[in-house]
Amino acid sequence: MDNELFRHYQNIMNYFGEILGSNYEFVLHVLNPNGGSQIGHIVNGDLSGRSLNGPLTDYAKKLINEKVYLKKDYVVDYVGEGPRGKKFRSSTLFIKDREGQLQGLLCINFDADVYRKVAKDILKLANLSSAIDLIEQETDQEQPIEKLTDNIRNIIYGVIDKDILESGAQLSPEQKRLAIFKLKEYGVFEVKGTINEVAEIMGMSESSVYRYHQMISRNDK
Repeated sequence: MDNELFRHYQNIMNYFGEILGSNYEFVLHVLNPNGGSQIGHIVNGDLSGRSLNGPLTDYAKKLINEKVYLKKDYVVDYVGEGPRGKKFRSSTLFIKDREGQLQGLLCINFDADVYRKVAKDILKLANLSSAIDLIEQETDQEQPIEKLTDNIRNIIYGVIDKDILESGAQLSPEQKRLAIFKLKEYGVFEVKGTINEVAEIMGMSESSVYRYHQMISRNDK
């Protein structure tokens, strides 16, 4: 994505972030010409816990691999899941150049919890308990198709207890393998510079992280 196109979408995100407020998260994924991607700009990223330079979600990779962008300009109103099981109404716009080549993705995640609460409060005032039960049932049945929690620390903490990591205890080879396997599964290593961050969080050398990553990559083939 060239600088002019990037600035254009960056301004759009900032603009709508100001208008729509903190219940909307905007994430701009920039695709690199030589492969890989990173989050180039994010507005209200605290909703999903993501940050700059994070990787694509599995669902975004699926859309790209299946070349959905050749048939559609956007995908809307699917369910994303963030930290602690929080659900979002999510949509993705495919950013393409004049030749139709994919340059990036603009993803919007909407936190509808406050509106569900208002709806339930109004129904309670009218003593419509059956309608409240229906709202809660439909919300519980929504199945997320996108996992939004891709913060490197959160992924590692999902495999290795936070207290163990922060105590400086020596990790077992299996703990290291599982953590790096999970990070690879989330596409973390597609982003340049993440090996250094992973090594720092896990108390390993960069060469050890790279060695485990290479071993897991060979076993996947």
